[in-house]
Amino acid sequence: MSYNDTRHPCQIGSESDNDEPKNSRSTPVIRLSRNSEFKPMPALVQPKSLDWVVSSDESTTNETQLRHTQSNTPEENEYLKASSPISSPSKPSTKPKKPKKPISPSITAASPSTPPPVENSSTFNPFKLMKENPTKFINTSIPKDHSPFVQCCLQRDKDGIQGNFLPTFYLQHERPSDGKKTFLLAAQKLSIVTSHPEFVITTNVATLSEKSDGDGYVGTLCGKNLSGTKYILYDNGLDPNKISKTAQSNNKESLRRELVGIIYDTNLLGFKGPRKFTTVIPQMEHNIRPSKSEPGILDQWRDRRFSYLMQLRNKVPTYNEETKTYILRFEGKRVVQASVKNFQILMENDKHEEEVVMQFGRVDEDLFTCDYRYPLSAIQAFDEEEIVMQFGRVDEDLFTCDYRYPLSAIQAFGIALSSFDSRIARE
Repeated sequence: MSYNDTRHPCQIGSESDNDEPKNSRSTPVIRLSRNSEFKPMPALVQPKSLDWVVSSDESTTNETQLRHTQSNTPEENEYLKASSPISSPSKPSTKPKKPKKPISPSITAASPSTPPPVENSSTFNPFKLMKENPTKFINTSIPKDHSPFVQCCLQRDKDGIQGNFLPTFYLQHERPSDGKKTFLLAAQKLSIVTSHPEFVITTNVATLSEKSDGDGYVGTLCGKNLSGTKYILYDNGLDPNKISKTAQSNNKESLRRELVGIIYDTNLLGFKGPRKFTTVIPQMEHNIRPSKSEPGILDQWRDRRFSYLMQLRNKVPTYNEETKTYILRFEGKRVVQASVKNFQILMENDKHEEEVVMQFGRVDEDLFTCDYRYPLSAIQAFDEEEIVMQFGRVDEDLFTCDYRYPLSAIQAFGIALSSFDSRIARE
């Protein structure tokens, strides 16, 4: 369905700040009065053009000064204040478009034998890592105690003869302090005859047409069934289906890693409401490199073999009877337009079931209890659930793509790309 078509019955909008949180999370007790005053979160400017900068081009001196002046107070507080309820959506920026830069300098692709990096959370600085080693950054999972979202935007480019059918997607990091964008990844859906979609992902826009043979190639998102409800994100390792069993045994560490498995619930023509899906990723410091005869990430999920898996799910939106729309409470005024593609992802506990980490309830007309426990801090307790990723429309072809622990940039990008592969079996 095009952007200008009649409103889709399952479009998801953002919630106004008149709605109170419903769920809650426990150990210290804080009592909140309605009369308490909170400073509103300023709306972030949403750039519309592809005017990114490549991380290696930025001045080291300026970056160092930025980190020193914003490492603890303005930047971190800006991230953390995003957990407060949002007000009515603000209009996207009317900033005039700048000329597009068709080519970004390539970033050397990581070796397929490289295990997923794990950062020391006490020293994790996404801006520093992005500048010093962009390839490592896109493959690094955000540490558990780094609570702020890594804020990114995803731009869809439909220019060209095949743009409507095979658009190009760009993932760019947005610096919270000034909205400055840094190019991270690009992807394009392959034109293939089979019904299994593929999105090739690269760090070099100029080599997209070369697919997996291009410089900067880092991975592929592959559809795994005809109905378009199952996907796997692979890195740039060897495809076990294209090499012999002997080669698979001798080059186990060179086989491609499975970074994400995505499973959409069957929902023919959207009769069951908005999309529902589950995401599974490997446990930290664990690789899933199946040979042709070994079970992959989706097989392990199907058999409920969760020893080496982490399971995530999208948050079910609520239905507003007054507006007749589905609502999600997005953090930080990052989503301003309704779309069937909008979603938030929640993390489940080690037993793969929901765990109450906060509880909130009325005591008197203007008095509420607010009890919380691990892994929340007092400021995080103002949010009703622990969101690990949020994706939503800002403009016709511009979307926010914010993520944090336990995801990496390439994992978040792969999950977002799957939302653009519209299928009647899950709509």
